[in-house]
Amino acid sequence: MVIVLDGGDDVQRYAASFRDLVFPRPALCPRCAAAGQLVGHGSYARTVTEPRQTHTIRIKRLLCTACRRTVSLLPTFCLPFRHYQTATIQAVLTLRCEAQASWATVGRRFLPADLPSRTSCREWVGAFTRTSRGYLAALLRQLATWAARSSGVELTLADVGTQVTTPAQLIAAVPHLLAGLRQAGLSVADGGRRWLATLWQWGKGMQLGRLV
Repeated sequence: MVIVLDGGDDVQRYAASFRDLVFPRPALCPRCAAAGQLVGHGSYARTVTEPRQTHTIRIKRLLCTACRRTVSLLPTFCLPFRHYQTATIQAVLTLRCEAQASWATVGRRFLPADLPSRTSCREWVGAFTRTSRGYLAALLRQLATWAARSSGVELTLADVGTQVTTPAQLIAAVPHLLAGLRQAGLSVADGGRRWLATLWQWGKGMQLGRLV
C-alpha cells in the first residue's frame, strides 16, 4: 500500500535531508482502517532517474500493528513501477498527448542526453492514455460535487471540449481540479506546473489506481 506525499521536485534535497524529514502519520490504516496503529517501520532504497543522473533515495515505511501490513510514503516526484522522475515523464506526456508532438520532437527535448528511450516514452504514453478516461470521469464527478458552490464544472467542460483526445482533456482539467481543491481548503504548491504529480496524488487519495 502506498500513500503519496507532496515531495516537490528536488530529488537531491529530499535525499540529503531524509534523516531530518518529519513524515505525517495517517490517523487510520489505509488497509484495515484501524485508528492509531501506524508506527515507524524503517525505510527502503529505490532509484529515481533523470535524463542525466540517477539518484538513490529512501522511502519511509509504516507498519500497522493491527493488520501487520506495511504502508510506504511515496514522494510525488517518483511513481510506482517507474524509475524516471515524475517531471521527466510529465515532459514526455505534455509533448506527446497535449502538444501532439512527433517522437522526433520528443527525443530532441532531452538532447544531449539519449535517455529516456523511445520504448520507455511509448510505455508512459500508452499507460496514461489507457487510464486517462477513468481519471477524467472521476475528476468530472468530483467537480460536480463542488458545483453547488460554483459554476466550475461548466468552465471545465468548456476547456475539456477544446481538446480532441482524452489524455489532453484530462490535462486541461487539472487547473479546475486545483481551483476546486482551493475551495475545499487545500492548496497544492506548483500544482499546475507539476500537473502529473497533482493528478497522481489526488487520484491515489480517490483510490483510482495507477496513473502511468
